[in-house]
Amino acid sequence: MGEAVMLRFGKMLRGAVLAASVLPLGGCALADLGSGPAPSLYTLRAPAVETVQAAPVAAQLVVEDFSAPAAIDTTRIVFQPSDNEIAYYAGARWSDRAPRMISSLLVETLSRSGQFPAVVGPGSTARMDYALTGDIRVFSAHRDEAAGLGQGTTKVRVAFYVRILRARDRSILASREFTAEAAAPGSGMANIVAAYDAALGSVLAEISGWTAQSIATAAAGS
Repeated sequence: MGEAVMLRFGKMLRGAVLAASVLPLGGCALADLGSGPAPSLYTLRAPAVETVQAAPVAAQLVVEDFSAPAAIDTTRIVFQPSDNEIAYYAGARWSDRAPRMISSLLVETLSRSGQFPAVVGPGSTARMDYALTGDIRVFSAHRDEAAGLGQGTTKVRVAFYVRILRARDRSILASREFTAEAAAPGSGMANIVAAYDAALGSVLAEISGWTAQSIATAAAGS
């Protein structure tokens, strides 16, 4: 009996020592988790587009969230060392998930064009005539080593495949791929974000004009 009690006591003692040794480690791990500096947050801007003087298209438009691969559907800023590799810039984030940020900027761009009586983002309960949706195929920075000798430039590539749908039956009115590339004006994260701004702005402005023209043509032919 005495030996059994001693065995149980020994197990309890070893358990207490193990628990005591884990607690400080857990405390240190939690402290380290929140001790690093907060990432810098960046946002992009809708491009400046000229307001079209022609009569606006008599159609209301909803811009849906664009689909994107998991590597892009994030707040992290993508850098591609090669075609088959995805990396992210340390300490830098978009202010929102990339697809949501892009949809918001496209709504703003289309509204600024003056071509539509109403342009709304996803989730609206208003009656819409057309929907704009698409896929984000490329939204990343890469290093262009064409200059050689380590003098390469960081460039940003943007590629979207966009579709205009009739809201009543979700049939496709028009579809097209849009691409753009812009070089960072210098080193540092601010210049890389500026390249993202330039490439995305070029694509958004082009999408805006194409959308208005496509819907106007369809309305005239109906």
